[in-house]
Amino acid sequence: MNTKLIRPAGKGVVYPLLLAALCSYSSAALAANKTYTLDADFAQGALDGVNYDAPNGDQLQLNAVGTTFPVAWIANAGEDTVSKFDTNLNKEVARYRTWFGPAGQPGHFNHLGNAYSGPAPSRTAVDINGNAYVLNRHFNQGTTSAGVVLKILAEGFVDRNGNGVMDTSVDANDDGIIDASEMQPMADTNGNGIIDDDEIQDERIAWAKRVPDGVAAPLRPTGRLGRAMCIGTDGNLWVGLFNDRTYYKISSADGSTIFGPVSTTPTDGQPTAGSWTPYGCLIDASGTLWSASLSSVLGKITNTQSNTGPYTISSFGGMSNYGIALGNGKVYLGSGNRQFDPATDTNIAIPNMTVGTAGIVVDGGGNIIAGTSTVRKVAPDGTLLWQAPLQAGGSSSVGIQVDANNDVLQIGFTSAGRIQKYRGSDGAPLGVFPVGNMPYTYSDATGLVARNVTNPTGTWTVVYDSGSSGTAWDNINWNDLAPADTGVQVAFRTAESQAGLALVSYQPTTKGTALASSGRFIQVQSRLNGNEQGDSPILFDLTIAAVDAGCDVDGNGATDSADVALVRAGIGQVPLPDDVRDQNDDGKITVNDARLCALKCSLPRCAVAP
Repeated sequence: MNTKLIRPAGKGVVYPLLLAALCSYSSAALAANKTYTLDADFAQGALDGVNYDAPNGDQLQLNAVGTTFPVAWIANAGEDTVSKFDTNLNKEVARYRTWFGPAGQPGHFNHLGNAYSGPAPSRTAVDINGNAYVLNRHFNQGTTSAGVVLKILAEGFVDRNGNGVMDTSVDANDDGIIDASEMQPMADTNGNGIIDDDEIQDERIAWAKRVPDGVAAPLRPTGRLGRAMCIGTDGNLWVGLFNDRTYYKISSADGSTIFGPVSTTPTDGQPTAGSWTPYGCLIDASGTLWSASLSSVLGKITNTQSNTGPYTISSFGGMSNYGIALGNGKVYLGSGNRQFDPATDTNIAIPNMTVGTAGIVVDGGGNIIAGTSTVRKVAPDGTLLWQAPLQAGGSSSVGIQVDANNDVLQIGFTSAGRIQKYRGSDGAPLGVFPVGNMPYTYSDATGLVARNVTNPTGTWTVVYDSGSSGTAWDNINWNDLAPADTGVQVAFRTAESQAGLALVSYQPTTKGTALASSGRFIQVQSRLNGNEQGDSPILFDLTIAAVDAGCDVDGNGATDSADVALVRAGIGQVPLPDDVRDQNDDGKITVNDARLCALKCSLPRCAVAP
């Protein structure tokens, strides 16, 4: 920190006026540059998927073992909601409606206990920023509703009612269960069978859109069934409609349809297994979409990072599937317990995966976990690591997830929705925890695939207190080393209070670019993006700089005649290092410093700031 101190030379006497200036300036001086470069500096921030454990230390790089957010997003198919489950606290902390409700609200569709009726959300996906997306399947529920996607923000909110407060679901009584009174209602106020923006009451929900968006209702046949959703390398979504045998590319920013339909009929000219019905998908680091089908066909769509194509479509038969997972350069399929090698277009049984499966997942270390009742974890080579039975109070599942600690979540498929949790290292039971009605989630519900396969990434986030309200921030600069196809991205946000930061969106910045932002607190997020080969960028240091305070000796936030007088009073004294009165940094305080100070006055004629 480049703090300029004030101390008169002489017999150690600090004159009252200068003492007051020193006391005042001590807080304002905190706004000077702040550099993070040592391990101890990086330890002041929050590390998520990154570390400073390199042999030489004093640098940040991605973790060798992948991790993700401490949140699981569980779709509750029987009640048209999605639960936000904190995997550190082991409790539900919020629940959001994906359709109109509760009972009594116009447009509500009552189908408790039935996961195959009405909107019935099932697939969820989480992007690298922690935002969640949930897809309603919609079983024969009118021509306007088939395939609806909603985005739920991890941070910030849409202030639709303009009251300056985030109106959203919260566990008000802190009992770990979200009841109807702790959710925001949603009503089809105009009766058009569509979730319009002004009908969304929970302000964490950014948008809700049909797939495809903008198609006239009479042209939308019933029963299209949104049954696949995954996030691409560009952060946008791909959504698969089961009966149509098509995919659509969807904007993650606003839910609009970017491209589609993309038929699943093969175009690669190779012997194929024919078109397929989308039933779950994931996208690898090269932008290739892999799709389960519920029909013993593995589907493939290349070039998903393009908004216009061309997209090459392929299919491979002979692999019974339900859930789908990516890792170790392979595609893993539940139900048939197969692993597909894209390098050879061949598949074999997953070694030693001998339990019945529906959901399947690969953890941060590349181990494969699956199981509909008994859960089994095997290493990539098939070595059995552990096996665990259902816990008391649990139930068989159609979904399995890995959380931020590489512990295992088994999603119990019952009216009394339950998550069964197992310790990732040895399968020890960690408890059974409630969520909503008929939880049905086997997609990338924690963002593990998005963060470790699709876009290998991790973040270091730090909050810096300038000590002075209204601090004007100048720029952020950093030094890094980025191998091919890796990089460091930096974003920031400012507020007058630390709590206020969470209500502000991050703004991206580049090295040394003027920020044009102010506030006592600044929060900086550095995102390290790796490549498909496992290389990590390195962040050596990062510097936050405030706008030069000019000649603000007394620390009142302005340069005025009072500051000039303080410089004149110090003429002839020897300044300490970084003394603000030594304006030309020549190691002494002279009349030239007073003149330079006067040139920096904030108001005309160097008037005293009010």
